[in-house]
Amino acid sequence: MKSQFPSFRFFSTKTVLCALCTALILPVALAAKSQDEPKKGPIQVSMRSKLEATSKVLEGLALEDKEMVHEGAEALNAISKAEVWQVLRDTEYREHTQAFRNAIRRLDEAAQKSQFASAQLEWLSANKSCFDCHNHIRAVRK
Repeated sequence: MKSQFPSFRFFSTKTVLCALCTALILPVALAAKSQDEPKKGPIQVSMRSKLEATSKVLEGLALEDKEMVHEGAEALNAISKAEVWQVLRDTEYREHTQAFRNAIRRLDEAAQKSQFASAQLEWLSANKSCFDCHNHIRAVRK
């Protein structure tokens, strides 16, 4: 008996992951772009740089361009080590930062080996660590 539900097998893993990444990043990018702040502080400038680097990683993953992924990953790693990044000093914040750096490192390693399915999963992990960290910062600052 044939199922009456359509098969979704025609979507590749890459297509699904790219769509998911876009769904996660696009609202953040649009919200950041729509805010017209006359003067941006160092944290806002750093987060804008982070957004640009994440766009490079996402594009590299979508195109399976390991050099583009590497450039974005290097930029993200450098940004995460900048003094302006250190907005909190508690253990949980340090753990989020380390989780982000580890995910970016694994993402870059997988991409350099042309293991793009693994790199895409690490990209999701890196994004999750961003959201977890931003949620932690908001909770501490309330």
